[in-house]
Amino acid sequence: MTETALPRVLCVDDEPNVLAAMERSLFGEFDIVVAQSGDAGLAAISGAGRFAVVMSDMRMPGMDGATFLSKVREVAPDSVRILLTGQADVESSIAAINKGAIFRYLCKPCPKEELVSALNDAVGQYRLVCAEKELLATTLTASVKTLTEVLAMVAPWAFQRSAFAQSGILHALPKLGWSDGWIYTIAASLSQIGCVGVPADIVLADAAQRKLSEDEKTLLKEHPEVAARLVESIPRLGLVAEIIRYQAKEAPSGAPTEVIRGAQLLRATLELERHAARGQSLERPWEILRAVRPAIPEYIIKSLADFRANVSGVHSAHFRELMPGWVLDEDIRTTNGLMVLTKGHELTDTAISALQRLLAANAVKEPVRVRGLPGTSESS
Repeated sequence: MTETALPRVLCVDDEPNVLAAMERSLFGEFDIVVAQSGDAGLAAISGAGRFAVVMSDMRMPGMDGATFLSKVREVAPDSVRILLTGQADVESSIAAINKGAIFRYLCKPCPKEELVSALNDAVGQYRLVCAEKELLATTLTASVKTLTEVLAMVAPWAFQRSAFAQSGILHALPKLGWSDGWIYTIAASLSQIGCVGVPADIVLADAAQRKLSEDEKTLLKEHPEVAARLVESIPRLGLVAEIIRYQAKEAPSGAPTEVIRGAQLLRATLELERHAARGQSLERPWEILRAVRPAIPEYIIKSLADFRANVSGVHSAHFRELMPGWVLDEDIRTTNGLMVLTKGHELTDTAISALQRLLAANAVKEPVRVRGLPGTSESS
């Protein structure tokens, strides 16, 4: 929907005469699409693109308005929902509001002025929601990127973990079908920011499964809480902070759904990263994840079952040739032995830029062995 286009409104009612009257009454003020059943309405949403407002009658054969709008909420959560009905009993009203998160409840017959006013209010709400998501997708995401780039410079091993987790989450989200995917990807990006105060040798010792002192174990154990406290002070990142807080343990049963499932997914990806950092194979990720405790839900395990399955073709590359998505097939250390990136790390633009800066300072050597996506490079 462009700025000059009329707001798109889907009207659902089982009475053709009512739909025809709506089209005539609202012509020129809204772009009206009509459907004569809940199923037809869902098909319209699936095939005709985004609607600013979805308005439905309550009493319809097969699928009533409350059920229909609850399904709309699942498949098109940004669309604002209005219930228009001649059935004015309180019980059905409450059911509709609770099941479909209804923005406005109107009784038929509804005067044109009242209907137009309600639709305009709904369109305004839709634009607010879209503006909020635009803010999250631009300003906030850019700020998070800056933080992760700082992390890459001061604690590259922590950045590596978060980048791996983000890659796994981006792989899983299309299969999971969760809305507001930005919550989970930002949680991964910032999940290791609490590690800035943890000495690198402790993390490397943990990765190598060497014995740690109790103080060292405490530092590692507390980093999710440190990160959560840092992130929760950023506006709109409350859920992200809670996902980060529970990245290594089970979230409380009363926590929001986003937190429970987000923490489980983040924990799964970080468990795979630990295996990769130790040089262990990820060919059968489901076996690794089924052994994790607390248990990770099977549907999350399945979403990661083919993670990294499309990466193949070991070859040697200079840093100027590196591409995002390639995976390191060897550790990269500075000339004085400091670990920069470990074998199994998936390269990002930030990581490649950091390597190129280190190369310019003669702090690392090239070429490096990598595994690329099929078709992106030939093995040498």
